[in-house]
Amino acid sequence: MKKFSLAVLAALSTTTYASEDITNPLSFSATAGYTFGGDTLGTLVYEDDSDNSVKAGSGLILGGGFNYALSQTFDIRLNASIHLDSADAENGDLTFSRFAWEAIPYYKANEQIKLGLGVGIDSSVELENDFGNDIEFDNAGKFIVSGMYTFENWSASLELRYSVVEYEVSKIGRYSVANELSRANKIDANHVGILFHWNF
Repeated sequence: MKKFSLAVLAALSTTTYASEDITNPLSFSATAGYTFGGDTLGTLVYEDDSDNSVKAGSGLILGGGFNYALSQTFDIRLNASIHLDSADAENGDLTFSRFAWEAIPYYKANEQIKLGLGVGIDSSVELENDFGNDIEFDNAGKFIVSGMYTFENWSASLELRYSVVEYEVSKIGRYSVANELSRANKIDANHVGILFHWNF
């Protein structure tokens, strides 16, 4: 009888733990951040001899996503964002932009820290150029290494990530670029990023 009671208690505790796992597993986030890295795509030089460069891996990230808790130990985050870098002048601008779509599974080391390895696709990749032809790039897959710190008493997280991605030119102005030429001149867009997530 005693063994039976212990077995029932163990089963009930397991059921309670599982139900806690699936209580409100879905949460949402708004994201802002900045990245550093990549090849230089263009540079504006000003009258005072200062300059401002646009890089393939640098720029501002704005977006959002949602996080789904698979268990107490694992979750997955899906992100959608715009990633852009620009250099501005009175007579024209350079702007490099792309839409990023990402899926990152995470392992929770503890309540505050989790580590993730994920993948993504950058689409609508384009260098808009007021001084010459715009340049379009093919969609590109990327690999993401991420570390996330969630604040204990604040509904927010800070992420440090490294992304590996290369771009291939598809068009310059109205003219398509041959695949062989594009593959031989890939643009390195690897970058380090710091992102802030507001969770709700």
